[in-house]
Amino acid sequence: MPAAPRASKTRPPLRGLARRATATVALAAATVSAVLVLSGAAGRAAEPADGATVAVAPLVAAWPTSFTVTATKSEPGYIEHLTLTRDADAFALRIELEAQGTHGGGTSLAVVHVADDGTLAWTDGCAVDDCDHADDLRGFLSTAVLVSAEREGRLPDRATLRTLGDHRVVCLTDAQLHPADTAILDLQPCFSVATGAVLGHWSDAAGGFVGATMSATSIVESDAPDLELLTIRSS
Repeated sequence: MPAAPRASKTRPPLRGLARRATATVALAAATVSAVLVLSGAAGRAAEPADGATVAVAPLVAAWPTSFTVTATKSEPGYIEHLTLTRDADAFALRIELEAQGTHGGGTSLAVVHVADDGTLAWTDGCAVDDCDHADDLRGFLSTAVLVSAEREGRLPDRATLRTLGDHRVVCLTDAQLHPADTAILDLQPCFSVATGAVLGHWSDAAGGFVGATMSATSIVESDAPDLELLTIRSS
């Protein structure tokens, strides 16, 4: 697993994003729902149920090329405030830590870029030796890995449908995204059917969402990129 993005020395001010999805996101969700029906089991008239598999390529083709997702993730002793955004080839994740009691907080930022040929590279927040390559990227920025796979012509064939709160997602195994370097622990990134953003991780062993998973009731999706976040640089 890659190291966590380094913490910035200056905590960026909190910027409240609109607390509702845009009409474009609603349209995208409806479009992808239609894709799910068409790519599900033959003869099935309704959208496939959780656990069904659907074709990946039509879903990726239907996703918008920009999004912003805000959410929280609660842990014992602290809360993570997450902002995940995409603008075409650029992907960014900011985690603002709100600690309880006497523990310290902080902010971390990670930004990656996907080239036209599918090459993944760190733009900011790199904490590994080779910052020109982000092939082993996992977690909330896994949408960049999927976009890279599409551009390299190696998209996984099928994904598994799940539901996180009110959000339909499609989940891929670690082996599907990283066939050359599969993790021992298979935490499956689950992508929003509306935007393609990673909202959580599924574990077959646990039979549920685990680890890096957003609180379902806190998730707000938009089709607009957070351009300010994409221009911030860690100091």
